[in-house]
Amino acid sequence: MKSTLQKLRYIMAMLLAIILIVSPLRTAAALGADTTGIKSSLAITGYKVTDTSGNILSSVPSGYPINLEITVKNPGIKSSDISGSADIDVSKLVDSFSGSGNPEVTITSQNDDDPLAMTIKFSDVKYSGSGKTFKFMVGYKSLSVDYDITDLSITECVDQENKPADNDKVTPTPTLLITGSLNRDTLKPDQLMDLTINIENLSDSSLQDAVVSLTPSESIYLVAGKTTFFLDTIGGKQTRSFTVKIKTGSELPPASQSVGVDLKYNYDNGSALVQSTASERINLISEIDESSEPILFISGVQTDEVLKSNGERDVTIKVTNMSDTMASKIQVTLTPSGSIYFPNGKNSFFLPNMKGNSEERLTVRIKAAGALASTLQSIDVEVKYSYTNGSSIVQETATGKIIIATADKSPAPVLFISGSQTKDILKGDEEKDVTLQITNMGETTASDITVSLNPSDSIYFPDGKSSFFLKSIKGYTEESITVKVKAASEPSSSLQTIGVDASYSYDSGGGIVPGTASGKVVVVTESHKETDASVPYLIVSNYSYGGAPVAANTAFKLSMDFYNTSSNLSIENIVVTLETGENFSVASSSNTFYYESLGAGQTLTQDLDLQALLVANSGQTSISGAKTVEVSFKYEYNTGSKRATNTMSEKLSIPIYLPDRFELAQPQLPDFVAVGQESVITLSYVNKGKNPISNVEAAIEDITGEMETPAKVQQLGNIEAGKSSTIGFAFMPLQPGELSFTIRITYEDANLEPVIKEFPVLVSAFDAPPPMDMGMPEMAPEQESKIPLPWLIGAAIVLLAGIGIAVMRIRKARAQKKISSIDFSWEEDAPAQDLPLTEDKTDGTAPGTDAPSKSEV
Repeated sequence: MKSTLQKLRYIMAMLLAIILIVSPLRTAAALGADTTGIKSSLAITGYKVTDTSGNILSSVPSGYPINLEITVKNPGIKSSDISGSADIDVSKLVDSFSGSGNPEVTITSQNDDDPLAMTIKFSDVKYSGSGKTFKFMVGYKSLSVDYDITDLSITECVDQENKPADNDKVTPTPTLLITGSLNRDTLKPDQLMDLTINIENLSDSSLQDAVVSLTPSESIYLVAGKTTFFLDTIGGKQTRSFTVKIKTGSELPPASQSVGVDLKYNYDNGSALVQSTASERINLISEIDESSEPILFISGVQTDEVLKSNGERDVTIKVTNMSDTMASKIQVTLTPSGSIYFPNGKNSFFLPNMKGNSEERLTVRIKAAGALASTLQSIDVEVKYSYTNGSSIVQETATGKIIIATADKSPAPVLFISGSQTKDILKGDEEKDVTLQITNMGETTASDITVSLNPSDSIYFPDGKSSFFLKSIKGYTEESITVKVKAASEPSSSLQTIGVDASYSYDSGGGIVPGTASGKVVVVTESHKETDASVPYLIVSNYSYGGAPVAANTAFKLSMDFYNTSSNLSIENIVVTLETGENFSVASSSNTFYYESLGAGQTLTQDLDLQALLVANSGQTSISGAKTVEVSFKYEYNTGSKRATNTMSEKLSIPIYLPDRFELAQPQLPDFVAVGQESVITLSYVNKGKNPISNVEAAIEDITGEMETPAKVQQLGNIEAGKSSTIGFAFMPLQPGELSFTIRITYEDANLEPVIKEFPVLVSAFDAPPPMDMGMPEMAPEQESKIPLPWLIGAAIVLLAGIGIAVMRIRKARAQKKISSIDFSWEEDAPAQDLPLTEDKTDGTAPGTDAPSKSEV
């Protein structure tokens, strides 16, 4: 029994010893103590913020995906304590960024005895827009130490909630330059080549999720068949390039080929991530055959006369034949810009044959359709002509633009693009410098100017650069750009052009807004092209819509003359189609007409009824102005050996306006204006139109004399159709005499054109009359002043009239009483009675009235 107890005691002692040994170890492990004495102490030594393409970012807007590389060091842990990066456990915590980050760890310490150093990369995390804190924790799978939880502040974050008020302004759209270059100068049929597209971001804003779409012209195609490319992110002040393979077709027309580049991207405008687009067309030159033709140069005769709103003026157009070859059958078609038109309705003209080195002038009358939209209007000029090339008659076309100066002022910059004109002819494969002048004819500075050049089919830029950037052009100053131009070995025609498109931004007073300008520079080249036999052209030689602008929602008659320009070929099976667009409709008729034939040099006329429609589409800045109707021709003709088909189209310009039916009555003036007393002038108005007028403002201006008015300017806002009311101005003269001023009403009519109406006002101010003294001291002064003088005079007249009437009635009553008191008797024995005497006007005796009475009886 004792041995058994001893054994139990021995076993209990052993268990107690084991508990005492194990318990401290478990407690130490639970508290994170390391039996080896390792103490984790994580420290952040640096970080780097990049976009998803690896570009370093200076700012991180809300919702923008980034990669974050953080370098850390742990002095309490040696590199030898860790078996590798897989032994390190990293997790992102809840903070100012969304996404897990998929952390990747790279150990950067060199020696085993060195403190553990590593780089932790978090990918594709997005800033939430509030705060700047990034939190994460780091643990070690092989070590019994607690996780280190740490955070850092990402200073590049743009805090949307706490940013200063000055940052509330919207960031302008990034400015981009899109260029392209081939690995050779010109195109040939069935040829494979590389085309490199360059997209240069000139702004500080980053482009996110950039997608490029390419659209080649009909004679070239992309070899891989892929037309859309994803570029991801383009950082500020960076350029992205990519190369595609293109191939030309077996039949390459002798004209300029091109590849359209359309770019879509997102950027942070200061308050949100928004989408924007950019586009450019890269021109590629194809080799062509030799030609010989006249060189017609179109220009305008400069004049100091300006075109005022609703005014008219003459414009002279000069056509110069710069070659030795005669041009014949010259037909000129003019297309005015949106705010001007031809009052007589004629826009097509014929010029006599032009010998070599001669010129012809054409003068036309133009008129402004209303308030001019800009300080520069224009007329596009198209000249079709024929010339003899060997045994064939060839027809060609020359184009130009005439600039019209106007008197209206615009707050936006007015960029006028021109070139240094020269008569030097650029021969095949030769180079020359062409200087472009960009003149700011307005007062406002144009900034961040991007200039894109688009050469015609037979010239190109040998250095491959067709886009330029100008920082700014101040008002009334000029900047120049010099480009090197090279002609193809065999130019297609003798008159080549460089189209110039400029985009810019300017401060409108309410923010930074974009603007555009365009122009064309002529380059004369040497051409020797042989062409096929002449093609008969069918044109609109004249048209009329009544000679005056057409009111919206009204019907009018359109008359068109169709002319066969050929002198020896007739045309047959003619189909004419009228595309009226959204601004017109054909009334009670089809828009397609058929004619069996039209002889050489003959004309036919077509009349039809049109209806001008009231259209206000989104994006239109003016409902009124010159709108277009497109006339398309399709016809057949015989060349002798074969039957051919040709198509043509022309645009006819017809001005539309919305009548202004906002009516204001003449001001209603007060009857009496006294110094020191407030008076009111009122104007009644009614909007009889079917559309609202906007931004109505009433103001008192040009004040002559001393007066006070509580509100010189009143903002009335918009006035809906059919609404009527009055506008009132209160004023108080300070001195007696004449006061003159102008009531000016300004508003935008239904055409969104500004209208100003003025009403001159002339009033006389008098001193206020003193209180009246009626000589009755017992009456209070305020009672006297309350009885006007006319009332007192009227009361006196009424009182006197009443007294007169009373006196007359009293006298009449007394006379009647005396007469009724006489006693008449008709009996003979009755004694006679004497009448009472009231007045003795004879000799003191009573009149003898009894005798005659008795005799009569």
